[in-house]
Amino acid sequence: MMHEEYKRSCEDELDWAIVCQLHEATLQISKSCFEFKKICVGLIGASLAVLVKLTDNSIDHSYFVVPLLICLGFWIADFSAYYFQRKTRNAMNKKFKAIALRNSISEYISEELEVSWFSAAFNHSMSLYYALSSLGLIGWLAYVKDWIGV
Repeated sequence: MMHEEYKRSCEDELDWAIVCQLHEATLQISKSCFEFKKICVGLIGASLAVLVKLTDNSIDHSYFVVPLLICLGFWIADFSAYYFQRKTRNAMNKKFKAIALRNSISEYISEELEVSWFSAAFNHSMSLYYALSSLGLIGWLAYVKDWIGV
């Protein structure tokens, strides 16, 4: 059985151009999410080193508040980027579906991704922030209870 050669219509060309742009945006957002995690860990380490110098090696609440605030800020930036990455992927999927429909491909199944701020904030890719925050809160509790820093 011979298949007819695919010839892109003007609408297909426009949709493919949009898909390429959306794909590039998705890749850039993905790279940003990874960079957020690396910078967060580095900044927490650097801030703790500065706090050691500023407090003359005496532990206080700032050792826990500053890293938690840094972690919170990067978590917000990262889950926002993740949310827009998912929105971008959904937009790509809609363009693929439109191309398929115009070309009489009825069995094409378009992936519908769940997109919500809640699902973006609480997904497995944010586990670094959960771990860092948990360690910070456990350390702070230990400090408040005089288990450390006595």
